[in-house]
Amino acid sequence: MPRLGLIAGLKTEIDAIEGAFSPRSQFFAAGGGAGRAADAARRMARDGAELLVSIGLAGGLDPALRTGDLVIASTLVTPGEIPYRAETARDWREKLADAMRGEVRCVIAPIVGSDTAIVSAHAKAELFRATQAVAVDMESHGVARAAAETGVPFIALRVVADEAHRAVPWSAMAGMAPDGSVRPAAVIFRLLLRLWEVPALIRLARDSRQAHAALGRVALRSAAVLR
Repeated sequence: MPRLGLIAGLKTEIDAIEGAFSPRSQFFAAGGGAGRAADAARRMARDGAELLVSIGLAGGLDPALRTGDLVIASTLVTPGEIPYRAETARDWREKLADAMRGEVRCVIAPIVGSDTAIVSAHAKAELFRATQAVAVDMESHGVARAAAETGVPFIALRVVADEAHRAVPWSAMAGMAPDGSVRPAAVIFRLLLRLWEVPALIRLARDSRQAHAALGRVALRSAAVLR
């Protein structure tokens, strides 16, 4: 098994995957920050990581994707006037896709990295049209840049949590701390100001549980391939 450096957004995502991988692996929750993800990836490369892995949850952009589906990035892109594009390690992504058959629905397709949360259905649709990426997260583009700088190959494995047509409630955005921990009290405080978001928050919690369960299964299959 190559020595792995695994970077997610939330500590709950690390909890879902950590038991599947070798104790030699390194883990980091970037808290939705591409800069923190890049810094962690560079440290991991210096400490001997032979494959950098962006792993965790993502927002769906392609309407065909459902909660619990896995996207293995073919490329990592960013939007804007000066777009960034990086290809993932082809051999690893194809082996991983083969291993997922019968476990989760899986596609190999572009993922877009964003420095801000993409929370509305309209914003998701616009980003899909602009980039043709099928999912979005806030860490993978940081990992991609660090991989290019250090010469260490990288892959991105992202499970869809919120589907393209679903908006993420404003109150839920208070739940992610910069260190990747979850702040339930902050969510409750915001929710008291926006009680109409209760149904959407309940739905998001249900989808998050489903996505975390799928992420755990993805980790088990991935660890078997990467041995």
